[in-house]
Amino acid sequence: MKKTLIITTLGMVSILLLSTSITCAGELDAVDHKVVICAECDENLKVEETITLQGNTDEYIDTIEFWVQSGATNVNIFVNNTEVTSTQDGNKYTINISSMEIKMNTELTVKISYILDKNTQNFQKELLQNTDSIEVAFGGKIIYSSTNLVIGESFTLPLYKSTETPTQTLTTYYVIIALLIVIIVILLIYNVRHRKPSEIREMASATEELLTTKKTLLMSLLKDIEKQHRAKEISDDTYHKLKEQYKRETVETMKQLEDITKSKVK
Repeated sequence: MKKTLIITTLGMVSILLLSTSITCAGELDAVDHKVVICAECDENLKVEETITLQGNTDEYIDTIEFWVQSGATNVNIFVNNTEVTSTQDGNKYTINISSMEIKMNTELTVKISYILDKNTQNFQKELLQNTDSIEVAFGGKIIYSSTNLVIGESFTLPLYKSTETPTQTLTTYYVIIALLIVIIVILLIYNVRHRKPSEIREMASATEELLTTKKTLLMSLLKDIEKQHRAKEISDDTYHKLKEQYKRETVETMKQLEDITKSKVK
């Protein structure tokens, strides 16, 4: 009887200690979580997460887990500005900071930086701590914010408004310009072959109108990409390539118009 009572008591004490341990492990919350995604800092997407953590007990923190998106490279983690090593298991990164002797009721700051492929269309996040406040910024704009999230909650954010990637957008603009040039060339050839010598002067007038239309379209495209660049809808690299291409086309068109004007004067 006494033996059974002792075993029962020991069992209850073990359960109580295990329960206390689990409670302590789950009491470290994210007071604030900020994510900044930069598309112009490198050839790829650079992500920096800053997480402020704090609990309500005086227990020392042993390990902390974080969730990082698949495909991330160059993952670096700092705790209170000190770099720490981590172990990876799928999307979970675990750091052991027991040697730092940080108590749960002491506010600590964790910074996680990593690189995502430049063609990444969505940003994904799963929370491994209760989170009071979270904010995600991309291209200088806040694209997501929320409060009072619990462990296990997740979200996926599209990084681009358009379904086209910057590369596809660049290709589309080139196709438009190429088609415009082809149409102008075809019309010029058609006019040369089917008009009598006496109508050449009229053809020159029509050519001038086509070139003027082309110049107007190019100027409009330049203004459009400028607007998209200011709105962070296209990257600096895409913007500069398009701008250089369209400016070159515009200058050539203006020179052709100038030649026509000079020929009229003669």
